[in-house]
Amino acid sequence: MELAKGDNYFKDHALAVNVCKINRRKNISHENDLTEIEHHHDFVEIVFITKGKGIQVISDNEYEVSEGDIFILQGFQNHYFKDADKAEIFNVMYDLEKSPGLISDEIKTLDGYRALFILEPLYRNRRHFKNMLHLNQVDLAKSEYILNGMLNENLNKETGYELFLKNKLEEIIIFLSRKYSQITVPKAKSMVRIGKAIDFIENNYHRNIYIQELADIGFMSVRNFQRIFKDATGLSPNDFLLELRIQYASKLLTETDSAIYEVSELVGITDWFYFSKAFKRKFGVSPVKYRKQNKVA
Repeated sequence: MELAKGDNYFKDHALAVNVCKINRRKNISHENDLTEIEHHHDFVEIVFITKGKGIQVISDNEYEVSEGDIFILQGFQNHYFKDADKAEIFNVMYDLEKSPGLISDEIKTLDGYRALFILEPLYRNRRHFKNMLHLNQVDLAKSEYILNGMLNENLNKETGYELFLKNKLEEIIIFLSRKYSQITVPKAKSMVRIGKAIDFIENNYHRNIYIQELADIGFMSVRNFQRIFKDATGLSPNDFLLELRIQYASKLLTETDSAIYEVSELVGITDWFYFSKAFKRKFGVSPVKYRKQNKVA
């Protein structure tokens, strides 16, 4: 299994963005092209099928794709493309760990963003999920205009190209997020609603959160919400909340001098003994030992 390392695609390490075009019939490719070789990578990739058709294989599941289809590939997904000679493909690659400021926090709160860029790839990695974003000819043409502009800037690297690429990356992500939030397919609508519930959890993790209010946010019954939430994230709502709280607690332990019981209360867990057990289950060590090992000097 090949690992596509971001270092091979992001030559400017201060700007982890790259745009590539594949068209076998026109002999258009790029260095480190792994399109037809099974691989995974350590960055995010947006795939646009701009002409023709083919088969995208993701986590051993085959998806027939054609002109206008868009899908997101996260680093944990093994994938490759069959019959690439029958399609024209644009790949937009970026790494938010290398370049944290590439996408503003406001964009991440858009209804379609979490559903398209986070939840759908997670869902597709665990089971055969046929839904994907499809653009009509007009919207695809708008996307191609942006993509060709990014491609030219990336090749020519004229003064200010970094800002251009960042702005266009945000523009294309906003555009796709809006389009995804407008899909009427039930499964896609569910992803958007679960995304809203997750946003609520992330903004309110420090207080009591009840399943009923989450279900209300998603316009679902409690039973249906719990089922779809687990399908989308792999975790129950309660387990997801606990996981989030423990992750925030780990930051507080290394970045502050707050006592263990204070950290527990700050992340919404009033029983610090339960907190310590849950923390150790997650990280393998007690909160005290974790702090000693990881405390920021």
